[in-house]
Amino acid sequence: MALNAYRIQGFRGGIADDPYAGVRQAFRFGYGLNIRGEENTLKCNQALKVDAGNAVIVDLILFFVPASNGQLYGFGDTGKIYRKATPTSAWELVYTDANGKIMGAAEYTNNNGSGSYVPYLYWMTETKVSRILLSKADLNNWAADVEHNWQTLNGDPSWHTAVEALGVLLICDAQNLAMVDYEGAFNLEALDVPKGHRHKALLSQDQLVLIGSHKGDKVEQGWLWTWDKIQPSWIQRRMVAEKGVNAMLQGEFLTIQAGIKGSLYFWDTATLMRIKKFPGTYGWVNPGAVVNYGGLPLYGLNGSEKCGVYSYGRLNKNDPYALNLEYVPSHGKFSNVEIGALTVYGDLLHLSWKDGASFGVDIIDESNKAEARYEGLVWDGGESFTQKGFRYIKLVTKPLPANCSIEVFYKVNQEATWQKATMHDGAELFDKVGQTKAIFTIETGGNENNPNEGEEYELAMNLHPSGNNTPEVVSVTTYFEPLGIL
Repeated sequence: MALNAYRIQGFRGGIADDPYAGVRQAFRFGYGLNIRGEENTLKCNQALKVDAGNAVIVDLILFFVPASNGQLYGFGDTGKIYRKATPTSAWELVYTDANGKIMGAAEYTNNNGSGSYVPYLYWMTETKVSRILLSKADLNNWAADVEHNWQTLNGDPSWHTAVEALGVLLICDAQNLAMVDYEGAFNLEALDVPKGHRHKALLSQDQLVLIGSHKGDKVEQGWLWTWDKIQPSWIQRRMVAEKGVNAMLQGEFLTIQAGIKGSLYFWDTATLMRIKKFPGTYGWVNPGAVVNYGGLPLYGLNGSEKCGVYSYGRLNKNDPYALNLEYVPSHGKFSNVEIGALTVYGDLLHLSWKDGASFGVDIIDESNKAEARYEGLVWDGGESFTQKGFRYIKLVTKPLPANCSIEVFYKVNQEATWQKATMHDGAELFDKVGQTKAIFTIETGGNENNPNEGEEYELAMNLHPSGNNTPEVVSVTTYFEPLGIL
């Protein structure tokens, strides 16, 4: 009997919401994959590596501030403040705030009280605002130069996210927005919303500031607010049926991460629409863990069994909007870890993480590719009732670089474990330098009496790079024969 073919070619669709279906060229799950190259092939993305001076980092950095003096500052959840003097410098601990957890930080230029307008670093603990002149922050005398407890807030035990918007520095403070203006004046309650709301996310948007809030862990209500600093109160508000608004990011369009189950929303201050869900049962993004990098919006996902740095977007107008797990932190773990903050400094992505009692900052490793995994959708050929016999898998690649390899796996009828396909000579890896195709046989799977037979089929691949070289998959085709209804 002639064999039929199920071909996978093209990978730009990203991670699907449904294991059976997604946009064109979508897949069920993957990580470490570059799906947006110039050619529509599958290859490894850059790896992450631990940044220099990582040993000094002893808490989770919740906010990065790439400052106008060319230095990068990190603000930790036990009050530590770190500095990286240049993109190639090692991290150093410069100050410890005795008030503890730093819940927000930003740079803002204002009057220093003597008629000079100079930049400051501001940071917020539960009830206090502290600051230091940026011209002194690049020195090593923070203990003397910090204006500790410069102002007092009403207080919030979780977040005091801050952003420069509408020409002023705005600070989340429970149901209020505190404000530092250009003249250096402090307004404790520049904006007040009904009690019970607690602001968490801020974003400057044209002539508005967008505010995201929550009403506690037990209430399925997040709220979105707009304000222009001119009106005495908020302009509009919109309820999101999730446990709070966590983060906002402007890319090609505005995205809102809300709730604890990985929901991603589109909002243009008029239309609110749920557009995507991150993989896993649960998941959320910290307000400082969003950034645009290389033209793509990135999100550092927490609370999931599939944590990591995800992208959602496209690089070309003819491509679909795709979700992709771009980067796994250097510790290599997907669960029981936290991602605190993301930023871009020296043209490289930086991310902070916590793994048990260990903490660190990772950066893009420009010299090494990441180990990558691809898992395809559940496929039944449109005939879930037809028994099929799966026989061979043909892999077509670009010429394979030295020391690179590819493993191929499959499942029949959604087995609990992946079966490994082997080549005719018994090899489990395609690792032949310069070759562009390989044939794998399917000898197990399905049930005991009819191995490699079933109604549904899935394919997976592990891509193993070497240094900065990566395998590059053009297509993968599974050959099968229809066997009837039994």
